[in-house]
Amino acid sequence: MRALLVILAVSLSAAAQVRMISSIPSPEQSVQDGAQMSPGAAELCEQQLEKDPNDLTARAKLIGYYFYQWMRAGEERSKAARRRHILWTIQHRPEHPLAALYESILDPKGTSLADPPAYQEARRLWLSHLETRSGDVAAAGNVGKYFQLNDRELAERGYKQALAIDPRNGEWQWRLGFLYGLAILGVDALAFNGQPASIDPLAQQSPFTAKARKELETSASPLLVAVAGNILARYGTMLAASEKSRIEHLEEAEKLYRRAQMLDPNNPSWKQMLQEAQALKIRMQVSDPPSDGRAARPRPPGKKP
Repeated sequence: MRALLVILAVSLSAAAQVRMISSIPSPEQSVQDGAQMSPGAAELCEQQLEKDPNDLTARAKLIGYYFYQWMRAGEERSKAARRRHILWTIQHRPEHPLAALYESILDPKGTSLADPPAYQEARRLWLSHLETRSGDVAAAGNVGKYFQLNDRELAERGYKQALAIDPRNGEWQWRLGFLYGLAILGVDALAFNGQPASIDPLAQQSPFTAKARKELETSASPLLVAVAGNILARYGTMLAASEKSRIEHLEEAEKLYRRAQMLDPNNPSWKQMLQEAQALKIRMQVSDPPSDGRAARPRPPGKKP
């Protein structure tokens, strides 16, 4: 029977195989499907996992169900179920995208579903994977994604390990730049789409923030440096509380873009990003004069208040 299945798989046309693969829902889609499940459907998924613990589609649906419908299921039950499904995924499939999705992150504090003991167990498992699966680039990258808010030192270690395994993959330079940008801004929350949602000014003074700036000063990667600059320019101007802070973030972004230009003078993207940041700063200074006692920048001739 097994040989027959092998022959059948080989005999499938390439187009048919592509259709089969594309019909498998992504972890993100399965999590969203789980968010819409009824309690009865959730129970069926639990029963399916008893038969086949490796059914990641069912597990993703349950992670989504207990994350989005935790009040319906009950806080303690949801915490226990999330803990069970997430820790299983981290332990057995650390390389899978499901292991580091937004909904799979166990927080030590700050939310209704915060679960400090589960967070510590998740951290222990991830640390173990960095040691025992030292050649697994996907698992190392997932460590970075998992801890980019709660433990940036560990996140950096994960991304740097992924970069060491796969140095030609620009994703890891990009993610390190993103991580350093988050640290400098003091981002303390991400939206469902992974973009910064809020900042904590006190976090901007953390030891890792100083380390991030040092890394950006010495990095030989123009991509890493420019990504950090883009985070500061884009989200610093959106999330900073004062006009003074927004201008400061733009000025730091400009420095990073100039460094990216120095490292890679033939890439026109860095010049374009620098020009966009400079233009944005001028528009902000003209349309929103400082409210902190500084003199406003003179308006261009003919420009009305």
